[in-house]
Amino acid sequence: MNIFKKKLEDTSPKQLNFEPIELFQNLFHKEGYAYLRGIQEEVLSSWHSIRDQRDVLCKMNTGSGKTLVSLLMLYSKMIEGVGPSLYLCPDKQLLEQAKLQADLYGIPVCEIEYHGQRSVFPDDFSNSKAILLCTFQKLFNSRSIFERDNIDVGSIVLDDAHVCLDKAREATTLNIPFNHDLADRLLKLFQEELKYQAPGTYHRLIQGDPYAKILKVPYWAWLTRIDELIKLIGSFSEDRELMFKWGLIADDLKSYDCYVGPRGIEIAPSYVPFHNVRAFNEAKHRYILSATFEDQIDLIKDLGININSIKNALIPKDRKDVGQRLILAPQRFDSRITDEQIMSLAKEYSESGINVMVLTPSSNRAAKWEDFGAEIIENDNINEEIAKLRTEKGQFYVLVNRYDGVDLNGDMCRVLILDGYPSFSSYEQLYAELRLESVKASLKAQIIEQGLGRAVRSGSDYCAVYLMGKDLLQFVGNKSNLQYFTPVTRKQLKLGLSLLDDESTDKSLNTIKDTANLCLVQDMSWREYHSEILSKIDADKTDDRIIKNLEIADLESQAIENYRRRDYESASKVILDKIVDTVALTDKQKGWYFEKAANYLYLDNAPKSNDLQIKAAQTTSHMLQSKNGHSYTKIMASEEQAFQVLNFIKQFETSQDFKMYFETLLENLQFSQDIPHTKFENAFAEIGRLIGFYTQEPEAEFGNGPDVLWVMTGNHYLVLEAKSRAIHGEITRDNINQLLGSGEWFKKLYGSAANFNLVTIQPPNIKGWNVNTSENTRVIDEESLNLLKDNLRRFVDGINNSGFTASSNKEIANLLGIHNLTTNGFLKSFLKPVISKKG
Repeated sequence: MNIFKKKLEDTSPKQLNFEPIELFQNLFHKEGYAYLRGIQEEVLSSWHSIRDQRDVLCKMNTGSGKTLVSLLMLYSKMIEGVGPSLYLCPDKQLLEQAKLQADLYGIPVCEIEYHGQRSVFPDDFSNSKAILLCTFQKLFNSRSIFERDNIDVGSIVLDDAHVCLDKAREATTLNIPFNHDLADRLLKLFQEELKYQAPGTYHRLIQGDPYAKILKVPYWAWLTRIDELIKLIGSFSEDRELMFKWGLIADDLKSYDCYVGPRGIEIAPSYVPFHNVRAFNEAKHRYILSATFEDQIDLIKDLGININSIKNALIPKDRKDVGQRLILAPQRFDSRITDEQIMSLAKEYSESGINVMVLTPSSNRAAKWEDFGAEIIENDNINEEIAKLRTEKGQFYVLVNRYDGVDLNGDMCRVLILDGYPSFSSYEQLYAELRLESVKASLKAQIIEQGLGRAVRSGSDYCAVYLMGKDLLQFVGNKSNLQYFTPVTRKQLKLGLSLLDDESTDKSLNTIKDTANLCLVQDMSWREYHSEILSKIDADKTDDRIIKNLEIADLESQAIENYRRRDYESASKVILDKIVDTVALTDKQKGWYFEKAANYLYLDNAPKSNDLQIKAAQTTSHMLQSKNGHSYTKIMASEEQAFQVLNFIKQFETSQDFKMYFETLLENLQFSQDIPHTKFENAFAEIGRLIGFYTQEPEAEFGNGPDVLWVMTGNHYLVLEAKSRAIHGEITRDNINQLLGSGEWFKKLYGSAANFNLVTIQPPNIKGWNVNTSENTRVIDEESLNLLKDNLRRFVDGINNSGFTASSNKEIANLLGIHNLTTNGFLKSFLKPVISKKG
């Protein structure tokens, strides 16, 4: 007989108190796990005071115990009686961590069971006796067992919510490769519209050019064929790509966009149709947990989270227990340091017994590390390889485009290297990146922040972090981008990037190694300095920029709800009246929202929609081109050249950042078949801006015209066609005919009285026997390009030597004149006549 069991049975059932801290005390903890940390108690107490609130955003640092906090929230609501509790995380690795935490603290959890081929919910979940742990994908798919069994959920936790957002978009986006029958049929359906938008880009895409830009199917072409599209795409619903997606997409195809890129076709939602995932959309309580959210606008637009819960997020008063990250940028300290030297240093670390992890955005970058002994970890064996780091020393690994979901605490990783600027993989993001700089900056900052967080997982952890790659260093060196990082990361970046500014660069690599070593050996001076720096950080607050973006996102959410209810005019009016007419926007943002308003209105009032589309394209570049009206935006020189230069360089934090940006331009500004023509063209446009001229890329921005257009002081125009990958020994007839065509485009738009030169940029300055040029045709050949680059380099050095941002208008004007970068100087020094071949 068990006397204790008998005594318990004789006692009336005990009613548990659902106050989370008291509830924790009644759990059966494993030895050594009987207490909550101060930060956990703080968050749980704050949450308990608003426990009736439906949506709660909680921002806790990695390693601060958010998994336990979120499990206790769910357990408390379950005991309260609101219904079944569901814990969602983006991958199985995090699922196992949550299960371990629950076991250590005695929190009842369960997982989906399998009876043969059929998945079944455990009774403990349905009866609110245990929290169900499962991956986000189990809920967010069109054949979800939650929908199959008509499950109602009381409380949901999204752990690592920023990753869950990405998963939500993946689950509702179709990616169709070019070799697929569906891709062929969609291309035939829209080829005329795509050709009209950008004939050159369309041709490049069809020819398989991997550097071609993304094209978007105009919304009017998409919407007028919606019934056709439902039948066409639906006929492939059993295809592997569509099988678990089509059910979430089919009823919302009107709010989707179709993109064509080098890999194929992407059909992506304007906003995730989360309302089709009933268990999530109708859950009584939704708790969003993350360590890296600074811009939370996608929570509103893509998951329907209430704006007030984001404005008033639960944030511990002290979020400084993030561990020590010494972030160093060797090539920013000394531009002579090569990638190979940093790779050799990483190899030295691993040979000395230190585990090194490298994060790269592409397979091409990753392959270079293999030459130095690194091993690339593939996704299918990632868990096994990461597990080795717990017991083995001196491992040297590379992860490709994986900035989240990998925890490398303690000795698992003491040296972390971020090599290169993260790249977007979705066409929807790439398309927006060209049109809205803030989209690029905030999302890229979040990816970088996730990467930086891989190797410091608690307040007592530490790691030396190396940043490399000029594109990445340019991004963190642009002071306007720092606002998108969390306050602690922002401070650590500023600390590391400026730490060695006053040190000699004579033995720069040794200086870098010695400095990093102070962190790795846990030197007391380093620890005290790091602590002192972090102590000066103000408490987290939602600043005016974020508030503004949240309110815009909320208005966009209202508009899309009106659109889904088929109230098209109201949807358009929300965008126009409450955003365009009310909020301070840049021209790019205005153009973007004019187009969005036109899109929403099209099914209700096509003529008015067309007027708005023309207005969008007149406001800014890269908007869709209406067939029913011309929408090219002219450029004119309206500011003095030196003043424009001063404005341009203000975007850089230091002279070194400015120099690195410039060197990247020069790397792309060379005749080579290995450099994408788009990079060369963009570099030439940027050079124009750098020296104070107004520039466009008409072919890319408007689908017609030259590769690059400059307007110089005095309103003299250069119509530029770049042939940077040309290998012929003379200027060909095709090249000149294309340039003459761009000249006709220019005269039609700017008038024949405008002063301009037609300029072909290619290695030779000699034309073939059958080539006829106009009187004002010129060439920038290889000799001229090299001379221009030399003069530009001296110009940039002159700016840096005169004090960078302290430079005066007069000093800049003198530098422009000395280096022949004024209008007259440029025309005389760098433009050559096209000459005939002798003999």
